[in-house]
Amino acid sequence: MSEPGPFDGGRVRPLVTALDPLRRRIDLARFDAAIFSLDAVAADLGYGDVRPLPGSVAWIDRLRREGKRIGVVAAGERASAALELAGIADRVDVVASGPQASERIAGALAQLAVEPARAVVVAAAADELDAARAAGVELTIGIVRGAAAPEQLRRAGAVTIVADLQELLGPAAA
Repeated sequence: MSEPGPFDGGRVRPLVTALDPLRRRIDLARFDAAIFSLDAVAADLGYGDVRPLPGSVAWIDRLRREGKRIGVVAAGERASAALELAGIADRVDVVASGPQASERIAGALAQLAVEPARAVVVAAAADELDAARAAGVELTIGIVRGAAAPEQLRRAGAVTIVADLQELLGPAAA
């Protein structure tokens, strides 16, 4: 007889991963708006194919049910088009773009009319986490997706680090 799997019995059992020590509880009462880097919510597969990341979309949906405003930042001018292609533009309140991470974060904070201390930034790049911290954002989430290693995200100021935002919906989520 085989050993029971993590999903046997209709309930999820925790799986230990290398990111577990880097994941912290996120208190939804600490923020009014969430700012996501484009690559934290959608994957560009090339040739005009952009797909939403299901865990990120699920967390955004949870935040919207809680009354949180949502922003997306991207270096290119085509962020709105990418969100449309991914089918998630209707979940986003503002899109801020610009060549510098600091400009993008500041622009999203201004457009969302939220104080940095009342925002959370979710990013896969260390420079966006650095920019968020420099802008006064205290709550930052690093998502391991792309070139930055978990340690780089931690050094850039990520309060918590996840492989997928779906992890924030589990038993450890606020």
